Amino acid sequence: MIARDSMHFTANRVTSLRPCRCKPQSVLRALRVTLLFTALASTPGLAEDPQNAGASPVVSIDHNTFIPSEITVAPGTIVTWVNNEAMPHTVVDLNKGFQSKTLVKDAKFSFTFTIAGDYSYLCSIHPNMKGKVIVKPGVS
Repeated sequence: MIARDSMHFTANRVTSLRPCRCKPQSVLRALRVTLLFTALASTPGLAEDPQNAGASPVVSIDHNTFIPSEITVAPGTIVTWVNNEAMPHTVVDLNKGFQSKTLVKDAKFSFTFTIAGDYSYLCSIHPNMKGKVIVKPGVS
């Protein structure tokens, strides 16, 4: 195979054992792109594997909403909230078990849930934004 440029490849029949007239940079570029695509194709994504026990749940803050608004996790799980919008938000447990600082765009807050129970929370800046974390033993 000979690389014409980084995006187009053409097949070339080998009719002799003479050396390729390719520029070394083109061959290296084609090799790097091939290796990159191979690595990406063979790496499983967290979103593709719902049984991935090592995945830490993420709650997105977007459109003045916690997404998902309710999640169920096992004790010992770290839940992370990420503010995906320009407006600042907070994550505050109604029973005062946890409280984030003000989260600006792309800021994150994480909390480890160690005790089983229901944890209702809201954004103290926008009290109409509500969510819940349910902690149950045996949930994976």
